Order: sequence, then C-alpha cells, then structure tokens
Amino acid sequence: MKQSILSTLAVTAIILSCNLSFGQSTKAIMPKESAELFRKYCYDCHDSQSQEGKLDLEVLSFEISKDIQTAEHWDNILAALNSGEMPPEDATPISDKEKAAFLEELSKRMVVARNILSDSGGEITMRRLNRREYQNTLEALLGFRPDVSTLPDDEETGGFDTAGGSLFFSSDQFEQYRETATRALEYALNSKARPKPRTVRFEGETISQAYIAKAEEKREAFELAKAFLAQAGKPPQDFGFTTPEQAKNVYDNHTYAMAVYDLYFLTRPESKTGTILLPGRHNGPVKRMPRVVVESWYPGGTYKLRIKAASYDTAMDHERYLQVQFQSGKNIFTTLDGLAKVTAPIEDPQIIELQLQNPAGVKGAFRVKQRNYEEPWPYRIDIQWKAKNGAGRLPAVWVDYVELEGPFFNERLQQLPQLLQPDDDQSDEEYARSIITRFATESFRNRTPDPDYLDNLVRYYLNRREAGDKPQKAIIDCLALVLSSPSFLYLIEPRGDSESPVQLSDQELAIRLAYFLWSSPPDESLMAAANNGSLSEPNVLKTQTERLIQDPRFDRFISGFTHQWLDMKRIDMFDFSAFDFPEFDESVRRSAREEVYQTIRHVTIADLPIDQLLKSDFVIVNDVLADFYQLPDVNGSEFRKVSLPPASPRGGLLGMAAVHIMGSDGLRSSPVERGVWVLRHLLNDPPPPAPPNIPMLEHEDAALSIRDLQKRHQEEPQCASCHHKIDPIGYGMENFTATGLWREMEAVKIPPAANAKRSKKQALQYKQFPIDPSGELPRGERFTSYHELRENILNHYNDAFARGLSENLIAYALGRPYAISDHNFATQITTDAAEEGNTITAFIHALVQSEAFRLK
Repeated sequence: MKQSILSTLAVTAIILSCNLSFGQSTKAIMPKESAELFRKYCYDCHDSQSQEGKLDLEVLSFEISKDIQTAEHWDNILAALNSGEMPPEDATPISDKEKAAFLEELSKRMVVARNILSDSGGEITMRRLNRREYQNTLEALLGFRPDVSTLPDDEETGGFDTAGGSLFFSSDQFEQYRETATRALEYALNSKARPKPRTVRFEGETISQAYIAKAEEKREAFELAKAFLAQAGKPPQDFGFTTPEQAKNVYDNHTYAMAVYDLYFLTRPESKTGTILLPGRHNGPVKRMPRVVVESWYPGGTYKLRIKAASYDTAMDHERYLQVQFQSGKNIFTTLDGLAKVTAPIEDPQIIELQLQNPAGVKGAFRVKQRNYEEPWPYRIDIQWKAKNGAGRLPAVWVDYVELEGPFFNERLQQLPQLLQPDDDQSDEEYARSIITRFATESFRNRTPDPDYLDNLVRYYLNRREAGDKPQKAIIDCLALVLSSPSFLYLIEPRGDSESPVQLSDQELAIRLAYFLWSSPPDESLMAAANNGSLSEPNVLKTQTERLIQDPRFDRFISGFTHQWLDMKRIDMFDFSAFDFPEFDESVRRSAREEVYQTIRHVTIADLPIDQLLKSDFVIVNDVLADFYQLPDVNGSEFRKVSLPPASPRGGLLGMAAVHIMGSDGLRSSPVERGVWVLRHLLNDPPPPAPPNIPMLEHEDAALSIRDLQKRHQEEPQCASCHHKIDPIGYGMENFTATGLWREMEAVKIPPAANAKRSKKQALQYKQFPIDPSGELPRGERFTSYHELRENILNHYNDAFARGLSENLIAYALGRPYAISDHNFATQITTDAAEEGNTITAFIHALVQSEAFRLK
C-alpha cells in the first residue's frame, strides 16, 4: 500500500508541475483540516515545547508561499512523510488513508508555492572575492602566486565560499588585505633584476663520505668501550672514559650507530659514488639528506630538478619514492609535484626530472628525502626493523646527484618593474596619476575608476613623498590601497534605480562567467567578446563557456567546487597510525584527494555522463595510488586513466580512498559518516542535523564489530530513527578499511585488561569479525554486498545525483544558498542537461544560458 500511495503522489506532482502556471494562484495555503493531523500524530515531538529538529508545528504558517523559510519547512515535511521517516517507528503510525489525503494536498500546494516563490527569484548578494579568488586575481595581475595565508579562510563560513551573505568585511580584514597586497607588490615590483637561470649540482657521495669518516671516529670509541667491558681490573680512565657508566653508554649507543653505518654505507660500494636516502624520522645517528640551497638566489620562480637515482630490489613498492621538499627554517613545503617513483636498479640508474616552485619571497633550500610517513607513529616500524638487524629499515632509494636549474619567472612578472619607470619630463604628480590610473583600471576589471578616487590616491602619494618616502615605496602604498578597496574586493553589479532584477551588461556577464569557471578575472578574449557586445548572444556565450572549460584555469573550478560540494575538508582531519596502516602516508592522502579532482576533470573534459562518477570501468590515478590500490604497471606521477578488471570495487566515487578516509575517525571506519555522505552527495537526501548531546561511540572498552558498536548508539531514542536510514548504507561500504583498502574481515583490537601494563614491543591482539555488507536504501532497494549497493545507486538514484549537482552548481555560481524558490530553476537545468547527454559540461551550459545566471 505504501509504495502505491507514493507512486500515485509522484505522478500527481509531475502532472501538476506541467499544468500549473504562475497566474493560476497568488497564494498556496494548506487547508485548516491539516492541523488536526498534526495534533493527532506530530505534536508530541514538534510542538512549541519540544521543537525536535527545530520544527514547531504550532506556529508554522499554513500559507506555504508566505516566504521561502515557510515553504522549506513544508517541503521538509513532505519529504519526511514521503520517505517514511516520519512518524518514527516508535510513534503512532498515520493511517494510509489520512497519509494519502494529506500528501496529495500538500504535493499540489507545494507546486503552486514553488512557482510563486520562484517568480520572485533568489537574491544574488553583492559579494567579496573569497580567499581563493583573491589569490588568483593577484596572480593574474602580478604574474606570480602570492601568499594569502593570513587572510580569512572563507570555507569556514559554511556552504560554498562564494556565498555573498557569508563574505563579510571588517576594518581588521581591510588591514589584512592591505598587508597581503603590500607584500605581493613589494615582491612583484622589486627593482632588483631577476637573476638569469643557472645550474648547481650536489653530489651524493659528499654525504656518504662524511658518514664514513664519522663511522671511523665512532669505531675507535666503540672498540675502546668494548675492550673496557671485556676486561676487569683496569680503571675506565685508561680507556678514555671518566666512569664505567660512560663506557657502557658509549658501547650501547655505538653498537646501534655502527649497525646503521654498516647497513647504509660501509658495506655498500655504491656509497663511493652517491648516497642512500634514509628512511624514518627517527634514524639515529644518520640524519643528513641532499640539500640544494637557493638562499643566495632571488627567492621565488620555477626550478627544474634533475636527480639521478636508483632503488634496491629489497624495497617495497611504496618505499621506492623520493620526495623533494622546500624547507625554510622550520617550515616545510610539500606537494605531489615533488614526488617521484624510482624504478631503476642500482646498476642502471635513471634520470628523474621535476619542475618545482620556490615559494615567492621565501629563502631556503630544496631537500631530497625518501618518501616517508609524516604521522607521529613511524618509529614503531623502525623499532621492529631494529629488532631484526640492529639498525632499522632496509635501504630503498640511492641518489647519485641532484642538479638544480633556475630560477625561471613568469613573463608578466619580468615586465612589471617597468611599470614604475617614469616617462620623460613627467612631474611627480603626473607620474603617480598615470601609474595609479592604469593599475586601478586593470585591477577593477576594466572599469574606469571614479575621478575623485584617483585624486585622493594621488594626493595620498604626494603626502607620502613629502613625508620622506621614496617614489617606489609611496606608489606601492597607493597600489596596495587599490588592491584592498571595495572596487577590487567586491564583484559589483549595480542595478541603478531598479528594485527588480535587470540584465547583466556584457562586461558584467564576462566577469561572472570567469569567476564561476576560473575563480579569476576574464582574459582578453572573453573581454573582447564583452566589449563588442556579442557575449550575451547564446551561441557566442556557449562558445566562450566551452573555451573556458578547456583552459587549464578550469582546474580551479574543479578543485574549488568539488572540495566544497563533496565536503572534502574531512580528509585532513585525522592522523593514521603507520603501525596500523603501514601502506598509508601523506602521499596517499594527497593523491586520494587529487584522484577525486582528476576524475571529475576527466569526466568533464571527455564529455562523459555523470553516472561515470557513480560507477566506471576505470580510475584516474598516479603511481602512488596505483600502488595503494594494487594496480600493476603504473609508473609516473601524472594522473592517468587506468582500466579496471570487471569485479573491481574501484571506479566511481564509492570506490575512492578519499571517500573512505573521510568516512572514518583515523582508527576505524564509520558507517555513520559514510552513510551520511552517500545520502547527502549521491542520493541528494541529506539527513537532518544530529540532535544535541549525542553520546560518542567508545572504541576501547570492548572488542566489538562495527555493527554491534552502532547498536549501542541506536539505543538512544533520539538517534534511532535517523540511524535506521543512515547506517545500512554505511554497512554496505564496510569492506573498505579506514584508509580505503579492501578487506573481507574486520580486525578489531582487543583492549588490554583494566590496569594491565603492556610493553611497547608487545604484539597487539586482534579479534576478527566477518563483514556483513547488507542493507536497504531509502526507497526500499535491498543489497547484500558493496557491489549491489553501488549498482542500486547507479540504477535507481542517477536522477537524484543529477538533481543534487544542479542545486549545488546554482549555489556555487550565483553566490547564494540554494533555496526552494530555485526548485523550478534546478528542474530546468537537470532536464536540459539530460537532453544533452547528462554531462557536466551540459549542466554548466544549462546554468550559464539560464535567465537567472544573466540577471543581477
């Protein structure tokens, strides 16, 4: 009966949405008889005293179209009753007859309300550039990527960082922007000539020779301590020690040191021509690594690194990597660009070429190290190896030499200092006015600055000169004010005297399009189309949109939108013990994040339908992730398409390590986090916020399977109803560990007995539980395995996934939260995209061509 009721209502809603027009009703009002149903079934939890879920039905207006907030409350009621979430299982059920009548009436009224509210349109708030956009815009102006880390992290505002209502501005922030702009300008306009590229070389054997010499020094002390301990009667002073304890300490410490020197240097002929990269953070007496200092060079620019290296046959695949980092004092800059797998044997080394960026204005050195765990537990791995051979982990990577060439600078950055050169016979005032006018016009995205504004800046420049500032210092101060002024910081789209939405000008359309797809200003081609008045023509707009998508700057949309759409901040929230997850390290974490971006990029550029994000027969991975996933024959740091065998659990978002890392707590997988993520991002059916004072799940008091652990949580009455919907989806993903590796059994640590003391060297005990991945999706589709879960989502929820993508694109592109007034807008985008192949580019084109995107 339940399924037939919902099916009938779905058809009714479709028919109504096709036939009702804006003019058929001015209000959407539920009949007063509906209040009787609320009193009978709902007031126990949703009256003015209880207000569970922050919903008070006693004060809820029955005029659904009164405002967006009221309509959203009624929309949530419709969704909760349609899905069977409400009333909860422990409450009195609504009779089928009452439920059918109420839902049919509400469905009709909701269609009317959505049409009424969508006629008013969503308000697009004038918004400030977020931190990403500010950095990209400065890069476009100045030719290098400045440091903006002191600016507010606009992701913390909730929702998308493009939401104008959350991008507030204060006097403190003005100073932050001004300081950031000043530092960037001082670097970009430095009159000191950029150095020409040169090449320096570091020979690896300089490290080996130093350690071999040090080993000889230590061996002499070691032999003396050994001799003292082997005899009886002679005082320690005869052997060069002040006390017997000192001799014993030297013997113990040097026993380890000599084992390390022997393992890595003394017994290896290749140490005469290179050096071994040393594994582990706690590598005892051996701590040096190849370093190429750039401190005496102009800080900044791009460098080419050539490294001649090889790996040992005894090394595991995930150890055969070198990592190039940039170090400045205690600050270490690490990116995936500096990671390279070494596959050549010792007898036939390979040349590895990398291109890396020296952070602008930062002095320091490039250092070459073995890829290594950066979490705080790797020493436990070293302890295990030390017990075997007295030294530590076996060598993995050997380096002959490191060669560094550079710096190379962006052409724009090379030319900028000429901006400060005065023309012949210019007065100080003329000089300032010409520079400020040119710079402000370009900075304000080709809008001519107000004459009074320019006069004030020129006056400020002259005052600074009178106070003793040199011309360069005074002009930089003025330009920093330009880069922290509202005309630069805000995407301003004035309506004039109109209170109603009006059409964007072509120039405004170009700016909105560029910041949507590039998070940066329009380029010359886009502005040329705007300036000649053709950009607003549908065909021209589509051509320009397609060009922007094909440009490398579109990667900024991929990373910025995807990171927030899929809530990927959680991927960095937890450390993972290298003892419990030996295959996982920071390189895997970074690669897992990049896999999500690169997969969405591939699906977009290749014009594949979005169901390829739900399931595909390929992955987009680099060698780090291929090793982690145990995919053979993938070498090289670039991400590329790799075909999968038919039964692979990979392919699509559900098979990606990033999703499972986010769906864990650093110790164990979390069915709740995974289930909520799937509901929110794949099924477009987000659960309500968790009620306050939810008890935390405890891991350590017993060795329980994850299902038994979750049952404890469901004993709480305020948790049970939501978990009935969330947890089964999470159980379907339990074949993945906390880091995203496939497993057939769940291994749970057995907690030590109360007050028991356990040695660090004592092996941990585990209890094995068979994984039960069965469950049920919200619409009733049952599954018995992860593969069936994925198939059900692909076959039955592709429409919901598409709808969710539309709603999120609207919020991201228009700089305001998605609201119920956008219901018809999202429906149109989803429909148009489906007719064009359901590709991401089709969704983007449908949005850009819409009236809403072109109104202000």
